[in-house]
Amino acid sequence: MRKFFPGKRDGFSLVELLIYVGIFSVSAVFLVSILTVVTQVQLRQTSIGEVNQQLSFVSDTIKRLVQTSSLVDMPGGVASSTLSLRMASTSLDTTLVYASGSVLYIEERDDSGVSVVTPLTDSNVTVDSFSATKYENPTGFAVVGLELTLSYNTTQTKSKATRSFQTAIGRISAAEFDSSVYPNIDASHDLGTALKKWKDIYLSGVLGIGVTSFSSGYKIVVSGGDIATKDAGKGFVAKTPDGTACYRIGILNTGAVTSTAVSCP
Repeated sequence: MRKFFPGKRDGFSLVELLIYVGIFSVSAVFLVSILTVVTQVQLRQTSIGEVNQQLSFVSDTIKRLVQTSSLVDMPGGVASSTLSLRMASTSLDTTLVYASGSVLYIEERDDSGVSVVTPLTDSNVTVDSFSATKYENPTGFAVVGLELTLSYNTTQTKSKATRSFQTAIGRISAAEFDSSVYPNIDASHDLGTALKKWKDIYLSGVLGIGVTSFSSGYKIVVSGGDIATKDAGKGFVAKTPDGTACYRIGILNTGAVTSTAVSCP
């Protein structure tokens, strides 16, 4: 039985002190562990959120550019590290999207060669890979397939986050050009199809069908309202009103007009 003395205060015994210290130590370790886990989860969520945000921004930007472009200026079916787009606006033509180092850039160049380069990603993320592939669509606009991988820029292993993005984007606007239009392969593409024909064609200046000019082999030239053929013995074929025969209208050296029966084209 403990005795109490007037004027004296009770203290902790050594055993009680050791018990209290042990309980406090266990509680402290438990609380620190919880705090560490919460901090790691928060850092992880922050890195994932940053990667997703920049991935979404890049996706929306490229989608807008492709949909409003006049031409996807790339070979079909070949993956490229640079997306090249021709734009209707002279101040934006040509527009390039490419990765350099760990950053994704957009470069807008006009016909005079002046270019403005703007980063699409910042230092919080690194670009692991970027590629674009053009797919021809015979019944509609070209489609661009994109592959992009971003990682959170950190040296802490538990904060690392990587996200990959794959999509296909189609052009939706009508083409409007401010420069020459040409196929990527000579004599390999058609303008229109048997089932999808162009209605009218409006041209200004000299038209050549076959090659560039009479001097280099043009077969037909339309200029100033006149239609001319280069090859002697050739002319214009017309069908009779009853549709039973066709005649080639030609000319002799004297200027006399002739007509020769030919097979209807």
